[in-house]
Amino acid sequence: MSNKSAQRKHATTTGNHPKELVKLIQQMSHRHHTLDVFSDFVELSALSISNAIDKTQFEARERRYLEIIAKYTPEEVQAFPKMLAELVMSFEDETATGSVGDVLGPIYMALDLGNERSGQFFTPAEISKLMARLLVGDGSDVRERGFLRLNEPACGAGGMVIAYADALQSAGLNYQDSMHAICVDVDVRCVHMTFLQLALLHIPAIVVHGNALSMEQWSHWYTPAHVMGGWRGRLARERDQTAPQGAPVETTEDGAAVLVPVEPEATPTTGAAAIDFGKLEQLALF
Repeated sequence: MSNKSAQRKHATTTGNHPKELVKLIQQMSHRHHTLDVFSDFVELSALSISNAIDKTQFEARERRYLEIIAKYTPEEVQAFPKMLAELVMSFEDETATGSVGDVLGPIYMALDLGNERSGQFFTPAEISKLMARLLVGDGSDVRERGFLRLNEPACGAGGMVIAYADALQSAGLNYQDSMHAICVDVDVRCVHMTFLQLALLHIPAIVVHGNALSMEQWSHWYTPAHVMGGWRGRLARERDQTAPQGAPVETTEDGAAVLVPVEPEATPTTGAAAIDFGKLEQLALF
């Protein structure tokens, strides 16, 4: 197939996969509430990815997976991997255009699943990308520092973090190596959405189900890029290099200062180093 033919084929299929994902969700809504189907889809997908990389939490998350899947018939269960395939292909369509975008956020809002009573509205992708590109600029600051650390204590579907990845890519930087994110949300559905999207885009991140106001934390989710990229060590080295000379360095079990919780090891560990929410602003770049 020629390049022009491939481009025409891509042009005719771009945008179809999110629509197919919505159709698959809606087809199951005759027996289940749409919000339940969507929530179960993102959680099942998140559990599957987590269990492939984080063996310290495998048993509990495998039990949760089986608990969710038991609600559905064998025929319905087959729809979930199809949904994940449509999501993956949606991201492939995005990356084929040279950009990185939020897929689940717009679908979540299009299905009218947002919680207006709690003020839950996702920032439109265009605004997120504009903010990110204004702050990243030509990427010279990131090149000088080595990598960017991004904190998002109200992450939603992860759209703002994805926008920063897109901005870094536009500046000629590999976001898989030049950015690490800590994402927090009180809504566990948002945690699963963020983790799933960042995992599929291979963005190094730790996603926390927690409350940045009360400082409660209930679960930690490590993206494959965080684990495979050796970010535990990178964050620890960055902490040591930036600590004031002669100042006491606080050591946590994960070796990545107070901002990072315990990450998965080859053998199970006990305890957890909590994220210091006091150091998180609404959106912090440092």
